Amino acid sequence: MIAILALFVFLFSTYYVLDAYHSAKSVQRTVEEVYFKIQASYVFLHVLPFVIETIKKDDPSFDSLLDSWAKPMVFKTERGEVSVSIYDEERFLNLNSVNEGAYGSFFERLLKILAIDPAYRKNLLVWTGKSEGFLDTDYPIKRAPLDSKEELYWAGFKREDLLGKDLGGTFYPGLLSLTTVHSKGKININTANAYILMALDQRIDQTLASKVIERRNREPFKKPEDLLMVEGMTFDILYAIRDLIDTKSSTFHIVMELKVGERKALFEAVYDRENNKLLYKKIL
Repeated sequence: MIAILALFVFLFSTYYVLDAYHSAKSVQRTVEEVYFKIQASYVFLHVLPFVIETIKKDDPSFDSLLDSWAKPMVFKTERGEVSVSIYDEERFLNLNSVNEGAYGSFFERLLKILAIDPAYRKNLLVWTGKSEGFLDTDYPIKRAPLDSKEELYWAGFKREDLLGKDLGGTFYPGLLSLTTVHSKGKININTANAYILMALDQRIDQTLASKVIERRNREPFKKPEDLLMVEGMTFDILYAIRDLIDTKSSTFHIVMELKVGERKALFEAVYDRENNKLLYKKIL
């Protein structure tokens, strides 16, 4: 009986010793992770001015995917290599610019291209306070501009419509991958993808959008009127989209990644070149 009791005490003690050990290791890992994020933040803030300088030094009269800022960059630091990717927000449709007019029609065409019910345009207008009405949502209607495009979840948009879906063997990108809340509103025809280009006007089909992309890959458009050099583009189409497009960008999304061993830290920032300021920054 004494032997059994001794064994029980031993096992009980061993359990608490092991539990204390694992708790200590967990605390240690947490402390190491926090320390790594702190160190990573210093690295990112050290590299950021060089990234911004890369954006600023390019010719601001027009921006394209051939510019130096559009190419991946790597910076070597004492803590490890930092990989940097930059894209301009002007390649996307700005959700805060959607209205009852031409930009609203632009948004509605994009919804159709993505196989999303065009009626959801009304949801966005109500959510941002540009139209009266009510929404079937669990959240109070904001009636103000979006601070984040993820607010579309709260405005009643379906998850699959925002993240992407497969219909009949065809994949449709999610709305979150083609929109922004930070740009100046006009679409940079030198950087926009085919979905955005086709949404500009119903007469721009896949073939014409591909020709636009092929032409700008050889030589970027320096002004919107240069679109007329693309076979199939007409004065009527250009006139219809003239107020929706541009060839330069002002707002840029910066993504940096630092990897040290198994640990990884990410940094995101949105930079407004026109006003030379950061609109947003976050370490993930």
